[in-house]
This record gives sequence, C-alpha cells and structure tokens, in this order.
Amino acid sequence: MKNIVFLHGFGENASIWPEFTKLLDSKNHYCFPDFSQKKDCFSIPEYANWLKNYLDKKKINEAVIIGHSMGGYIAIEFCHKYPEKVLGLGLFHSSVAADSEEKKENRDKTIQFLIKHDTNLFIKHFYPNMFTEEFKANNNEFIQKNIEEFSKIPNEALLAATLAMKSRQSPLEGLPDFEFPIFQILGQQDTFVNYKDALEQTVKMQKPNLLLLDNICHAGMFESPQICAQFINSFLTSI
Repeated sequence: MKNIVFLHGFGENASIWPEFTKLLDSKNHYCFPDFSQKKDCFSIPEYANWLKNYLDKKKINEAVIIGHSMGGYIAIEFCHKYPEKVLGLGLFHSSVAADSEEKKENRDKTIQFLIKHDTNLFIKHFYPNMFTEEFKANNNEFIQKNIEEFSKIPNEALLAATLAMKSRQSPLEGLPDFEFPIFQILGQQDTFVNYKDALEQTVKMQKPNLLLLDNICHAGMFESPQICAQFINSFLTSI
C-alpha cells in the first residue's frame, strides 16, 4: 500500500478529490490536505512546511505527492526540501517555472480585486475559467455548485495564496536532480498553464511521464476523469 497525497489548487478546496480517487486503485491510501482556509502562509516554502507538519501528524513517512495547479507548486517545493519523503511527484495542470512578469501583473490585479470585493464575486469570475466552453455549456449546475462551495474560502486566504504564488522561485535547475518518477497532466486548452512551456520542463526530468489532453482546459479530474485516472493508476503501479 502506498500513501498518495492529493493537493488541491488555488480557489478550490480538498473536495475536488474524493470522487475522482474512487477511480484509482483502492489498495492505496489517499489523503487530501486542505490549505484553502490558511491565512498565515505567504510563501510556497511556508505551505511546504505546513504539508510536512500535516504528514508528520499522520505518521506518513513517504508518499507520492500530486498537486493540482498551485498544489503542484507546493508539491515541487516539498520535493526540494524533503526528497527523502517522496516516492513520486504528480503535476496536475501545474508548472515548475516561476511566474512571468505578465503573470505577476495578473497576480497584482487579483490582489487588488480581492481587496475590493468578496470571495464570492472573485470565484464567480475565476472558477469557470478552469473549463472549456463545451464543458461549461454541459455542466452548468456542477460549476455553480462548486462556485457556492469555494465561495466559503476566506478572502484573506486567497490573498495570502496569491502573494505566495507571485513570489515563488523557479526550481527548474534542480529538476534534473529528482530521482523519483514525475508525471505531468497537461491540457492543450489550458489558459493557466501553457502546455508548450510545460513540455520544455519535461525534457529536464530524469523519469518523466506525460499525459497531454486534447480538448481539456485546467481540470482534467472533472473534464476527463477516466483517462486521467487510468494514467495515474499506471504511474502508481510503476513505482
């Protein structure tokens, strides 16, 4: 039995994972740390330390760490700080690179928006962008339900997370040092993580595993759950 840790992304909480992981091998142990309520982490290393404390309390000595979007940033940082605890790394619509200058400007706009408005209005505008137009048209009720759920995230927690993402460093140079296997799940329609930029990171990995999804945006666990689960099952079996 392997310990598999799933980290949610920005503007979400851990509720994104339980239904998806029902598609994965039941012999493994899955856990879903939730950092969505945290108001006291202002850098990605601080989130990684929080994850270390979480795993210590659970008495989990080693695990496969899988992160969606911002969760991937935390997972990568955790791997750099505590490689002896990592069996494998999963980057689910995530990137190793730090923010570009354009992306940092967008983070500043997010910060200004969150200062002026409440969480509900932000999530209402932000969350649907994770999906293709086709998915949105066919799954409006699902998206509205999640908007309602994620609107419970404290405004201060979203601000802290945005500051952390903006200031994160790029660990690209250390990527070839990771001896454990790594997977990337990328969507060709993703407007948050450019898949071509992410592919440039693939060649730096010792043991890369890649799933490139054609008509998928930023939420393969919802947009293409069966294919993503099959890919992750295969990855976990190989470890």
